[in-house]
Amino acid sequence: MMTKAAVGSNRAWHMVWLAVAVALCGGVAVGLTRLPGFQFELGYAYENGNFHGWHPGFAQNHRKAAHWLGRAAQANHPRAQYMLGILHSHGWGVSRDSTQAVDWFSRSARNGYGPARYHLGWMHHKGDGVPRDDDAARHLLEQAAVQGMAAAHLALGRFYERGEGVLPDGVQAFKWYALAVYFARSRPGLYDNAAFAGRAVAAYDALALRTGLSSEKQGQILARRWLADQSL
Repeated sequence: MMTKAAVGSNRAWHMVWLAVAVALCGGVAVGLTRLPGFQFELGYAYENGNFHGWHPGFAQNHRKAAHWLGRAAQANHPRAQYMLGILHSHGWGVSRDSTQAVDWFSRSARNGYGPARYHLGWMHHKGDGVPRDDDAARHLLEQAAVQGMAAAHLALGRFYERGEGVLPDGVQAFKWYALAVYFARSRPGLYDNAAFAGRAVAAYDALALRTGLSSEKQGQILARRWLADQSL
């Protein structure tokens, strides 16, 4: 599963927002807290705590994180909606509620946020907070895959290798595993892709040991064709 790091916020933007918050006071600061983007930054700060030492005034506080992320999420901020889904999934600062998690992931996914599509896909696959629907799960994961998310490619490879919600298909499994390796290596900073490099390589190599070279080559051809079709 993806972690909070998958939100992919830019460090520079965090520092700018926090510097503004520290520098300003009174009515101007109150005005900033009404902006969804600033509400998200505050929620992100409280959820992660201290910004890795950048600003010691933000100790981790799940309840405050949920408050600010909730305000931004209600204002249709996609990353805040995703983070609120994460909080409900784990019960951090809010009740642990899979139905609420599905609701917030769905809102974020409709706004095009890849990690939300990934998480929502898994919840459909597991029947967690929503009736199990493997077609919906695969569709959502494919959407996240188009956005370059290595974790989504890895999940799709697993589905085809193990026959989870689809007929087992070694060629398709090779295709998705090859794409997972590609994105983990070529775009490591996107959606926490680097964290999935080892698993993607291990899955690909393990499948190669159990199947013939023909399936592997066909899978590689399909992977290259997929990249060309998506212009990635």
